[in-house]
Amino acid sequence: MDEKEFFEFIGNETRREILRSIAHEPKHLFQLAKELDKSQQYLQRHLQCLLEKGWLSQELVEGPHGPARKLYRIDKNLSVRITLSEHAFDIDVFDIQIGHHSKPIDNLYSHLEEISNDLASTLSHAVQKDQQDYAEQIKSLNDILDKLGSVESFILGKKLSITGELHETISMRLEGDDHRDDRKLAYTIFRSSAPITIGLIEKEIETKRTELLASLKRLNEKNLLPESGLNLMNKLEGSLKSQTE
Repeated sequence: MDEKEFFEFIGNETRREILRSIAHEPKHLFQLAKELDKSQQYLQRHLQCLLEKGWLSQELVEGPHGPARKLYRIDKNLSVRITLSEHAFDIDVFDIQIGHHSKPIDNLYSHLEEISNDLASTLSHAVQKDQQDYAEQIKSLNDILDKLGSVESFILGKKLSITGELHETISMRLEGDDHRDDRKLAYTIFRSSAPITIGLIEKEIETKRTELLASLKRLNEKNLLPESGLNLMNKLEGSLKSQTE
């Protein structure tokens, strides 16, 4: 995918909202309309555009109390690197190979060792004051960046594969619309790279603290709370208890 196509789609706020929502879990049109507070007709135009370009896929799913409905899910695995400096402006869009579609590096540790040796050698030449072959230096560094990129893609693919397995586990243990907020809370806790705090959760999920505590307890009963979530639950429970005393 080239940068023009990428920014053509990601630059639209509604399409970003759709992708962000469906990236958490597949959605029906009526679910998206309710969550994003937009009409189904308006969203349908954007969904069709994303389908035509291969960003989304759809499947008919039988409903428990009604006709089959289209379920939309993400059908792209991408990573974007933007470099902006006084002397460069580059945008690279990479496809990420996930799961059984990926091509694993045969010997990752040997690959890393090779890159490390190349990097040390290239940097050694690059810092020599009498070295004036700029084209060769830049080419060597680009080669190293390409090799590092292959490792990054491999690791990112593994991370997304594990994230997919986690989402499937959460969906199976918390099925149905009654557990939608619980699933959203679980996704937020697991995907956050920042320390989990009550303030962070409240920013992501608009709910009362008593309801948040109840949701955390339900996740704990389903064995879906990591240590950070358990700490949050205990802290919140203590805070609410002190307020009532």
